[in-house]
Amino acid sequence: MRVIIKNEKQLRQAKEDYEALHKAWRKTLLAQSYSESSNQLTRASLKELRAEMADYEAAIAAYESRGNRRSVRAVPLD
Repeated sequence: MRVIIKNEKQLRQAKEDYEALHKAWRKTLLAQSYSESSNQLTRASLKELRAEMADYEAAIAAYESRGNRRSVRAVPLD
C-alpha cells in the first residue's frame, strides 16, 4: 500500500493510522492467535503490519522533510 500525504489534514490522519498500526503490531507480538471454545482468531501477520508501518513512516518523513518550498515564476526583463 502506498501512502501519499498532500496536506496537514492527511498528515494528522496518517499519524493516527500509524499509531493504530503500531498498537496492532504490539498486540500481535503478544499473541499471534488464540482460541475460545471452538472458535479461533488469528491476527494479522507481523510481516504485513511492518510493511504497512514502513509505508506510513516513509510518507510522514517525506512530508515533514519537504519544508516550505515554493516555486517562483520569474520573467526576465530586457
